[in-house]
Amino acid sequence: MKGTPALLLLVAACLCGCATIRAPETERNDPAFARVELGMTQPEVQRLLGEPDSTMPFSLSRTLAWDYEYQDTWGYFAVFSITFDTGGRAVSKIAWRTNDGGDHQ
Repeated sequence: MKGTPALLLLVAACLCGCATIRAPETERNDPAFARVELGMTQPEVQRLLGEPDSTMPFSLSRTLAWDYEYQDTWGYFAVFSITFDTGGRAVSKIAWRTNDGGDHQ
């Protein structure tokens, strides 16, 4: 049973390495958000930007907003929001800053 602790350590290290492998992150920046076009479908937007940080349904207008948090070109924390209609197509997009800019140098 000599070497068993070393073997277990090797197996644990390999498993930890596998657990951290994941798909590359999608970019969240002003140029990436500028590529979102009205009329795009939800899957198209998801391929471009990844999963949204939050979603919010609007029952009166029967739309759904996807929000992405990011740091804009000037270093401000911001949210980029895309609104989809009942057919799952983008009908509006907007970005806004969430603070006064004290978060950047």
